[in-house]
Amino acid sequence: MTALTWPDSPSAFAEATWADLVPYYDELANRPLDNRTVESWLRDWTALEDLIGEAAALASVAYTCDTTDPAKERAHARFSSEIGPQIGEQRVRLAQRLLDLGYERPNIATGIRRFRNARDLFREENLPLSAELQRLNIAYQKRTGAMTVDWDGEEKTVAQLSPYLLDPDRTVRERAFRLRAQPYIAAHDDLAALFDQQYALRQRVAANAGLANYRDYAHLEKNRFDYSPADCEEFHAAVEETVVPFVAQRLERRRQQMGLDTMRPWDTGPDPLGRPPLQPFGDVSALIAHAATIFEHVDPTLGEYYRTMMDEGLLDLDSRRGKAPGGYCTRFA
Repeated sequence: MTALTWPDSPSAFAEATWADLVPYYDELANRPLDNRTVESWLRDWTALEDLIGEAAALASVAYTCDTTDPAKERAHARFSSEIGPQIGEQRVRLAQRLLDLGYERPNIATGIRRFRNARDLFREENLPLSAELQRLNIAYQKRTGAMTVDWDGEEKTVAQLSPYLLDPDRTVRERAFRLRAQPYIAAHDDLAALFDQQYALRQRVAANAGLANYRDYAHLEKNRFDYSPADCEEFHAAVEETVVPFVAQRLERRRQQMGLDTMRPWDTGPDPLGRPPLQPFGDVSALIAHAATIFEHVDPTLGEYYRTMMDEGLLDLDSRRGKAPGGYCTRFA
């Protein structure tokens, strides 16, 4: 048998299929394991998943930055819907080896607990359901990433209307608010169908794992060991009792300051005294540069980290057609 060559860069897995990755997991699954070899085994497992995880993260970032590119969509789908669920199965396979060995040390106690939880939740019949859920997520990003509106003859993304919600002119704010909603209203049937499909699949995932609903399944899947869904419900009730009345008071004060009979959704953002909105930067490059100065004043090390993100092109902050809506952070191990 030819010995495996273990790569040291995520680029080695950029074009990988699941068939390319299986041998690495098989090697870890079949390698002799005891208390003398377990640490090197854990290091190799971690290194493998770091490389695959970074390759997957790079594909995800590339796609969400441009959902119109078919090649980027295919690469993201390959990692998220083809490779990802299979890796979940292999993690359980390898975790079972570690649990059977009974190896523990204090600084991996939480990891061991996560392994045990993943093993208990795993059901083979959920693998194709997870893959289909990822395909539906991609479809949602593509559908919403393509949304644009016409603002005085200029094509804008939905996010690019946000500054107009701060305009002192109430008619401008209302127009921007309603225009932002139009693409979602127009796509109502498509988005509702995606949601319905996701809901049905998630309920099946939970039922396969022996749970009453997807909420309870997701709570466990996210390794939320220290509080329960009932604790969340209690917290929600506390927010309703204490925070909601306070917010209502603030909105009432705002209504009075603005001289309005009734507050509307487009009245919550602007200065209540009618002053023009602040404009701390004119474009994204200015925002990035100003933020660097702020971070360096907060802490030089933090500023250095931020400069690294700038230099390596890890900040994509402008809004444009084809870019998936919303924001997120990811990691490159």
